[in-house]
Amino acid sequence: MANTQTQPPHILGVDHIKIPTASVPAKLAFYASVLSFTHLAHFDHKRPSGELFAVILQHAPTGLLVELRLNSAQAAAQRGWDAVTWSVESHADLETWRAFLGERGVECSRVLKGFKGWVLVAEDPDGAMVRWYCKETHEWDENIDVDEKWLPN
Repeated sequence: MANTQTQPPHILGVDHIKIPTASVPAKLAFYASVLSFTHLAHFDHKRPSGELFAVILQHAPTGLLVELRLNSAQAAAQRGWDAVTWSVESHADLETWRAFLGERGVECSRVLKGFKGWVLVAEDPDGAMVRWYCKETHEWDENIDVDEKWLPN
């Protein structure tokens, strides 16, 4: 019987985000200690040999789930890429994040001006870029900050 439905079935939202890593322990430490995600150890993914190849973390305030999966080749391919941009309320929140990251020895950009708001960028243990963008906006401006490492054009 042919499907005559004209609209796709309903999607509830995002179940989880999967992020590749060359080192599950290093990336887990970054997400837990720097981004304050909680490791849900009962969901650890292990091979029959017992080798850990993925972990699930949760961001408690939003309920967002993130899977960190061992895949060295994909992690290397995404070096310098920002797969996820986290949202914060204000420019001041970006400055607070910048200070927080500095206290933990995480190298990051200065707060940079984007087209409609501001952004902060840091590098995770695999060299992937982690961005925070604020909801506070300014007038649309094509004269944005460009930074060779943090916000290339």
